[in-house]
Amino acid sequence: MASKQKTFSGGCLCRHIRFEASGKPSFPHLCSCRMCQTWSGAPTVAWVEFPLEGFAWTGPGGEPSTFQSSEKTQRGFCAKCGSSICALDDGYDKVSLTIAVFDEPSLLVPGKQHGYKAAAPSWWKAEINRTAGKS
Repeated sequence: MASKQKTFSGGCLCRHIRFEASGKPSFPHLCSCRMCQTWSGAPTVAWVEFPLEGFAWTGPGGEPSTFQSSEKTQRGFCAKCGSSICALDDGYDKVSLTIAVFDEPSLLVPGKQHGYKAAAPSWWKAEINRTAGKS
């Protein structure tokens, strides 16, 4: 008997854009690059990836609006409330989602990687509780 995969759900502030992600989450990490900072309005963004296979936009708004932030990357956001939601890279088989948009963000703990850590403001120190979300 096959075990059922956990399904993670989440969405934007106004719930117009919703999603469900199944499959194994991968590459949970932090990023403090200037692009992530200005896109999100935060000093650091926590990210996690899910396979596109097993991922669906489920809310009344369908897919998020996107902005082409670089040659290969589109950033997804809700056109109604402005929430930053995801990043989609051309030709990549995963969607990168901000951990904060999940209904249960404590279940997805960033790993030790912190991209562009030196670009974070000098007053900001991100510390991860590695036991969060574990029972």
